[in-house]
Amino acid sequence: NSINSNILAPSIQTEILTTCTSIHASIMPLNDQLRGPLARHSDKGTCLPFVFLVGNHSSGKSSFINYAMGRDVQTAGVAPTDDCFTVITPGPEDSDQDGPALIGDPDMGFSPLRQFGPTLIHHTQLKVRSNINTSSFMMVDSPGMIDSPMNQSGMNTNSTTTNRNNNNSNERNAIMDRGYDFQGVVQWFAERADVVLLFFDPDKPGTTGETLSVLLHSLGGMEHKLLIVLNKADQFEKIHDFARAYGSLCWNLSKVIPRKDLPRIFTMCLPVSEGSETAILGGGLADLQQTRDDVVAEVMKAPKRRIDNVITHLTDSVHLLLMHAKVAEDVRRRHGKILFDNRVQEVASLATGVGLASLGLYTQLPMEFTGGLVAVTILGVGGLRWFNGTKLSEAEARLLTSDELSTSFRRTHVKEISDADEFAASTWQRICEPLKNNLTAQGLGDFPALKESELGELNRILEEDIPKLRRLASPTHYGSK
Repeated sequence: NSINSNILAPSIQTEILTTCTSIHASIMPLNDQLRGPLARHSDKGTCLPFVFLVGNHSSGKSSFINYAMGRDVQTAGVAPTDDCFTVITPGPEDSDQDGPALIGDPDMGFSPLRQFGPTLIHHTQLKVRSNINTSSFMMVDSPGMIDSPMNQSGMNTNSTTTNRNNNNSNERNAIMDRGYDFQGVVQWFAERADVVLLFFDPDKPGTTGETLSVLLHSLGGMEHKLLIVLNKADQFEKIHDFARAYGSLCWNLSKVIPRKDLPRIFTMCLPVSEGSETAILGGGLADLQQTRDDVVAEVMKAPKRRIDNVITHLTDSVHLLLMHAKVAEDVRRRHGKILFDNRVQEVASLATGVGLASLGLYTQLPMEFTGGLVAVTILGVGGLRWFNGTKLSEAEARLLTSDELSTSFRRTHVKEISDADEFAASTWQRICEPLKNNLTAQGLGDFPALKESELGELNRILEEDIPKLRRLASPTHYGSK
């Protein structure tokens, strides 16, 4: 192992990042060709690692940024104080840029946000600040989440039928709330962030429906870098108040985290005026301070986490594209077999008619009989072609149903299913609906064939390139090679 300490040398970090970018860029043409699950520009990262903060309004996100940065950067207050996504980056002197300048900058790495429309662009901003506690990563603040009047109930807990009937109206309402796809933007930032902090506060411990919805839909699968923070614990004057708030938060989280074991909740508070932190929770201030230090320590690890997150992102991208390619190719082949059988029927019918007509000419049968035979052959082949075309369209629609796509998944992942591979099952759940939509949009008849060499290259990346990158990024330990 070329690593002599737990801190990677800058040259090794550069090698890993460059290799990951190169490999990711190499699979994007296949992704585009197959209308794959990888988003455009997903192979390009931001210029620096970053920490992403999301949570209820007035939960202390801005105050935490000011504390972590060592100076006042964001405006803090009880009421919502900011409706923008704010990127805070270190620099030689203080300066601000608006959203169009930030997203238009080719070097910052936020250009893909343009896909969410002009409203979002005008609700982003860049703050360059000097004399802050770090020069190696950025922090991104988000608008505080709050339920609008049209969605005061937050998470819909009615029956499945009611949920299904209200899905479209809920999605429209979500767009109208802010003028852009807030959950989609949060997911975009969270996927690229190196640390994600989800803030709650005692006043709204998980009861804001938008927060729970974001946790369910935008932060799923990111537990490895997600920290849940119950902030402002210094507001509790009695232990039973703390117990109520903590229990309420756990109860609400259990609705959107489908596991018996809840993740750790970092209960903390930020420093306040001198002498006001005495006798909090019966002298538990030291625990709150220690937890605060733990959260800050995780934030400061963002540059180190960037290496692992980039490799993880590459691994995830290859797995998604590989499964998409295998299942799509199986569906295309099944459709191709039906098309081939239809063409064989048509050619056989045509050959039979031509053969009989030729035999009639050879045996000098009446021309009326031979001509009639030719006419019947033409009409018969034309009718058969129309009938086969109708059946082919029906077969294509059937092949693109969720049940038939699942059949193709089972056909192409027999070993994973027999081994009860939960990773493969969860990957399939992620790509099933997008795959269905993409195949339907392009049509199976026009879908390109997958070459064995392309499939082999994806497997080679998973079996050779990624393990090499993991070994490079791994700290020295017994068993290292």
